[in-house]
Amino acid sequence: MWIDDEYQQLTAFSKLALLNDIVLVPFQSTEEGMAYLAANMNTINAVLLDAMAFQKKGQEEGTESRKALYEAWEQITALGSAHQKPLPRFVLTGQLSLLRDTGFQEQYEGFFRKGSSEENQRLFGAIKQAIDDLPQAQLRHRYAPAFAACTPDVVSEKAGRMLLEVLQAIDNPQTNHQDDTKFNTLRIIIDEVFAAAIRHRLLPAQCVSRGEINQRNCSDILSGKPKKVSDTEFATPATALLPAILATAVNTCLDLTSTASHGDRVNTASALAGLRQTVRTPYLLVALTHQIMDLLVWFNTLRLDTERLARHQGAWTISAARPR
Repeated sequence: MWIDDEYQQLTAFSKLALLNDIVLVPFQSTEEGMAYLAANMNTINAVLLDAMAFQKKGQEEGTESRKALYEAWEQITALGSAHQKPLPRFVLTGQLSLLRDTGFQEQYEGFFRKGSSEENQRLFGAIKQAIDDLPQAQLRHRYAPAFAACTPDVVSEKAGRMLLEVLQAIDNPQTNHQDDTKFNTLRIIIDEVFAAAIRHRLLPAQCVSRGEINQRNCSDILSGKPKKVSDTEFATPATALLPAILATAVNTCLDLTSTASHGDRVNTASALAGLRQTVRTPYLLVALTHQIMDLLVWFNTLRLDTERLARHQGAWTISAARPR
């Protein structure tokens, strides 16, 4: 994210940043920039600040101040702490008085001089290095195909936040594993995928009841199985859409986060407790996490295949009698 009251006049700088694989999201004031950052902490990896900027939206030229920089700096620190995501910050200035101000240099160590091609390259190099050193950014790069699905137009940004939470837990697995709560986080990701499938008309709207998604119905319908979706309605899919291996992974995860038996299903909460009496490792969580990442990749691949997507949209029938 970039806050600079003159960003609209600095188109060459924006283009140069893009050539260096840096996408700048610009704002004229601290007020606008911080509001965006608070809502998009999962997509912003660094912040570039002008030393003299507007505090509020709509300020007139000549009312820039260093107070805007101070406010932005403090708010970024608070947001980073709240989200457990430290954000690298960089200051870009063309103010000659600040360039000679030793107090400013000490307070904002590593600032860069505006208008210098050499400084621009030094700045871009520092930004990329700082982002590459962030643990979350490393995970996003390492598992890029799965995170490609974690956008509002595919699954959701929430799915990306949840996936990061699990990956951070298993990135450095311990022998004596005690983080089975992350199975619930995987369940949330599955819920987000099913919600996206409903939005893309790959599942009937009847899979939602009283504002909640019936995950069992979603899993079975995507697997090609007829399901009762309301007191009087049954949904019969035309074909299985979800690969069997992914369906098994989804059902295993749903079983692990279920508190009761379902027909012939084992009460896996008890089964997991039995496993933990002798096996305390993260390997089950790791395996399911990777399979749920495959689920995300599968969904994104299907969405991008517009011809196949169209064939499966609305590919079910709703009847009042149970299918034979």
